[in-house]
Amino acid sequence: MRIGEVARRSGLSTSRIRFYERHGLIPRALRGENGYRRYGVDVLETLNFIHQAQDLGFTLDEIRAALSQRSGGPPTGKEVLSALREKLTALDRHIDEVARRRQRIIALIEKYENRP
Repeated sequence: MRIGEVARRSGLSTSRIRFYERHGLIPRALRGENGYRRYGVDVLETLNFIHQAQDLGFTLDEIRAALSQRSGGPPTGKEVLSALREKLTALDRHIDEVARRRQRIIALIEKYENRP
């Protein structure tokens, strides 16, 4: 598949696909004599995994680490579950921190509103 078809089927731009390739998130495409990139069908699953992971807040480094464990393919269900649990724990910590900050801001607002 050429990059245009991969872009159409994945819903990603060609520049995004080249970015992922340049940063080692997907395997380098084979090049034909004409210089066009040629990808295997399996790249679509990997691109879908990358897109979903980014949408859930995983960094490119976290995604790269997960992909490197699987020789460039999407991680197994067990690996994904572990990463999702870790991300959920980190998200819960962040929510707690934001809630504490919110309470401090509310307390300061009340303090300054009650000043003569």
